[in-house]
Amino acid sequence: MEHRAINDNYRAIAEGLIEKEPELRYIKDSRVHITYLESDSTKKDGKDKLVYAECEKVQAKNKWAITCDFTITVFKNNCVGMSEKQMEVLLFHELLHVGIEVGPDGEETYSVNKHDLEDFKVIIDRYRTDWASVERKEK
Repeated sequence: MEHRAINDNYRAIAEGLIEKEPELRYIKDSRVHITYLESDSTKKDGKDKLVYAECEKVQAKNKWAITCDFTITVFKNNCVGMSEKQMEVLLFHELLHVGIEVGPDGEETYSVNKHDLEDFKVIIDRYRTDWASVERKEK
């Protein structure tokens, strides 16, 4: 059974990124609330590739129990061997999924951004294509 817990270390890294990265200024300028979690499960996508982290919008029906707008979950078993810099890139990548639109009345609406080529271009230009490469020992 999967266990998720709040991780303040990820929050600190993400808040530092939000503070310094121009691509994340829209988050800094908003009222959005993000909770950073760590999961002990090993998650894979439909193609059997590791999922390092995910960004999810908290659904309205769950707001009574979850008091944030988004969760970013890091799957720690999939990130074994990643450096601090790689974790920073991973969180930067996930923060780019946080979608915020501001209406004419100043009201914010939230959604999960799908990545487009521009988003990946920022990551590749800055961190290269192998940012997530780590030496993994097969069990």
